[in-house]
Amino acid sequence: MRHRGVSIGLVAVLALAAGWLAACRAWPTAHAPSWDAEYSSPTPSASPSAYDLTPKPAPEIAPGTVVGTTAPQGWSHLVIKSLPRVRADHRAGLRDITVEKAAWMFTAFLADVTREPDGTFTLKRLGLGLGAKGDHGDTVVTSDTAWKRGVSTGPFGGMILDKGYAVQRRAVLPLWSAGFGLLDTPVWFKCGDTNRLVRYRYALLVDRPTGRLDVLMWSLGADGPGCGRLAEVVRIAPNTIDLAELVVDRRKAGVLFPDDDAFAVEQLPPGARRPLPDDLRQLAGTTRFTQESARDLEAGLRRLVRDF
Repeated sequence: MRHRGVSIGLVAVLALAAGWLAACRAWPTAHAPSWDAEYSSPTPSASPSAYDLTPKPAPEIAPGTVVGTTAPQGWSHLVIKSLPRVRADHRAGLRDITVEKAAWMFTAFLADVTREPDGTFTLKRLGLGLGAKGDHGDTVVTSDTAWKRGVSTGPFGGMILDKGYAVQRRAVLPLWSAGFGLLDTPVWFKCGDTNRLVRYRYALLVDRPTGRLDVLMWSLGADGPGCGRLAEVVRIAPNTIDLAELVVDRRKAGVLFPDDDAFAVEQLPPGARRPLPDDLRQLAGTTRFTQESARDLEAGLRRLVRDF
């Protein structure tokens, strides 16, 4: 009887594994736009090279980093932490596990401002990461490291992380300097009656004598109506926790597995808001910078910070 029980258990495990593999293969994948051609190596400039204008992928936060409501050890600033959840009036008709898993993963954006030997401060690095609640709190993990870091992925958690990182790894640093950096990161956003992958642009501005970090963000939008391209700018307060409410495209929700674009936000993150000034719009939407245009954008954004 014991051998029969072991055999039944093995069959159950194999059946579960087969179901998991089938789910991974069947999970729909939405078409994502290609932005690579918009970013290119800079044209040489006669001006001094204050800015690194070679586009780079955004660095990732090390797995195992616990992100609470302030910057974790080794970082100076928690820029924003997003805790997505399906909006209450959009939950009807969705499976419980769909609602649960839509809120299972958090996103984190960290920055590190360090003091130099001469007393000034430098924007040293930033990091993006995804994770979930674990034994030690909200912990940045990948599907390969979750179990080592005390995070249980449960049904589909590993797949959710993999798909989340596939989107996050499209983020780009178009320019960087000791006191100013830009990050363009993709976000599913409701545009009219469809959800589209748009780019949020974050501008990080360090006051080099004091080390204060100011963060402004706006949307570069996407093709099509309703995306609010360059419409308004948001000042992100330190340690912002974004309870990002997700709306559902019922056409994409699926019976078993939602498409990648089934859920999206329809508002920019919380913070003080104002229209993006007309004289900054062209520079704010630029993806290919020169030393001169980078300097002009930084100067305009610093004026805007003072206006806030």
